[in-house]
Amino acid sequence: MSGAPIGDRRRFERLPGGGYVYELVDEPLRIEARHLRRDHSQLHAEVDVICDWAGVKTHNRSLSCADLNLSSQSARRTLATHCAQRAGTKPTEFDWLGALDAACLEVIRAERQGEAPIILDDAPDVLARDLDVFGLTVPADAASMLIAHGDSLKSLLVLLVLGTLAQRGQPVLLLDWEWSADRHRARKRRLLGAERLERLHYLRCRAPLVLECDRVRRYCDEQQIAFLGVDSVGLAADGPLKDDDVAIRFHRALASLPPALCAAHVPKSAVSTDVKVDPIGPFGSVFFANLSRASWLVKKQPGPSDDVVTVGLFPQKQNDNARQRPVGLEFAFSADRIGVRPVDLAGVAGLGERLPLAVRMMHVLRRGPLSFAEIANELDAKLDSVIKAAKRCPAFTKVDGTDGKPRIALVERRIA
Repeated sequence: MSGAPIGDRRRFERLPGGGYVYELVDEPLRIEARHLRRDHSQLHAEVDVICDWAGVKTHNRSLSCADLNLSSQSARRTLATHCAQRAGTKPTEFDWLGALDAACLEVIRAERQGEAPIILDDAPDVLARDLDVFGLTVPADAASMLIAHGDSLKSLLVLLVLGTLAQRGQPVLLLDWEWSADRHRARKRRLLGAERLERLHYLRCRAPLVLECDRVRRYCDEQQIAFLGVDSVGLAADGPLKDDDVAIRFHRALASLPPALCAAHVPKSAVSTDVKVDPIGPFGSVFFANLSRASWLVKKQPGPSDDVVTVGLFPQKQNDNARQRPVGLEFAFSADRIGVRPVDLAGVAGLGERLPLAVRMMHVLRRGPLSFAEIANELDAKLDSVIKAAKRCPAFTKVDGTDGKPRIALVERRIA
């Protein structure tokens, strides 16, 4: 502490990654409050008193760093006494209680005010916020989820989305609870090439997201991260997945971070479930899926060889914009390369059957007009269902065959 008279300039502002700082501008003293949380009506935080006075007992510039009940006057007084003892100051030399009181009151006031209400019509216009990666439309302003069985390439899909966005210049971050940096680096090189991607960041996580959230948020603010990948929900949760409160805490933590694409596992009961009948949610509480803005069921189908597989992504939930269509991606694996290309799922055995009947009909009719019976026989569908789909969908039209019998054709082919 300087012996000369000082001014009384103060600064209070939010910290990158969350929390607040109260700083005495004319003294080398900062009081930082992070990890804010409420316990009933009381506000708690990790308070770090950073002091650069000459001769003061500090560790890495910290005079004290401990959890504090900001709402408790006795807790503030105890911390003020501790700081005065560590700094070796007398009450007449520096008002520790006054400084800590002011910092705590500013934090309490900021948390109490929160965001100001607005007239809804004064909200900004909706911008184009969807991200398109190989036909997969991912919301860029909310959480979304890939739901899959084990070994369905969901981790590879998350890396593909993040890597593609990084190649386009967007800073992205992979939050990994399942594997390791060296494994993902090797996979990235096979999938995206050996060129260094400065905007593809990686963080190995070991604690649940609710505990990792503060450091992740701080890093995202510092690096201006625009999008996250979470692999996976099961390990990122902080308790039993069937517990609704666990799912709600997970999404609350996720909401404080940039938008994210999360990978989740299906329940055991869904192994033999037909997606044409019942949508499949992730294992655990329904809130994992309900609080996501979009989700897809991921299905893998082996190809003609062990090195080729096709993945179908079937939309299950969507809160905005035009309805999404299923997406097919073919992965070709070799020792030094993972090739990816879009495919029409209607032509993939084992996945095409999961498409709407009208979409499957469009695929077979690209070869030319067919009768209702021929379509039903080829698609293994009921004749009545084929007739109804043809009447309801404007993509179909009736034409006369060479034998004089009516057939169904695609409108686009007839125009051509």
